Amino acid sequence: MNIIYLIRAVAFNSFFESVRNRFFTLFAVFAFTAVYASLLAGVMAVDQEARVLADFGLALIELTALAYALFSASSALLKEAETKTIYLVFSRPVPRWAYLAGKLAGALLTAALMLIVMGGIHLSLLAFRDFGLPDCYAWALAGTFLKLAVIISFAFFVSLFSTSAVSTLVISSVMWTLGHFAAETRFLAEQAPGLKGAAFKILLWLIPNLQIFNARDSAGAACALGPAVFFSAAAWVAASYLAALWMLSRKEF
Repeated sequence: MNIIYLIRAVAFNSFFESVRNRFFTLFAVFAFTAVYASLLAGVMAVDQEARVLADFGLALIELTALAYALFSASSALLKEAETKTIYLVFSRPVPRWAYLAGKLAGALLTAALMLIVMGGIHLSLLAFRDFGLPDCYAWALAGTFLKLAVIISFAFFVSLFSTSAVSTLVISSVMWTLGHFAAETRFLAEQAPGLKGAAFKILLWLIPNLQIFNARDSAGAACALGPAVFFSAAAWVAASYLAALWMLSRKEF
């Protein structure tokens, strides 16, 4: 069987399953309501209404996509193991690395679709208020997708050794939070003496710096994400994928 066809089949099956899931509709409704709420906050900002609408909307888009992406990633493999579907898959000549790659690709496709849909809703609401396209908007969504790619791949890895989907959600959420405080952790590592400082420095290597994906932290053309940012995201995704593949190879399916 063609490997590319196999990965594509697993990816699209996972993608369409997520789209058909009732939770996708629930989060889509929540996203529309939450982004609409940003309009109310913008009205109170007076002179800075356009900036507040853009920043608040992008933040809500990111959090909504994160919530659904983590829910989907944390339960994808666990649900197939519980329903014995994974046993049927591996009873055929399906390499585990191809199966895992397909599941991860399907989750990333779902995240991309959510960002596109919610971004369209957000821009429509901004246009309704007679505001144009915010600066760095496309780069902001691209940075959000890279952050989601990093945390989704990490969630797949965690789901293979955690006891439940809830524990995967908790661990992944903690990693997401720590990733946004990498600079503070680096400062603590520099200030801490001896072994404590060394432990902090080691910890920094195990935590992705998610702040580098925040494109709107810079102004103008500087908000463009450089090659190093994409390389960093690819490296974290690859590392999580290989770690998840190692865990999957140890499972008796």
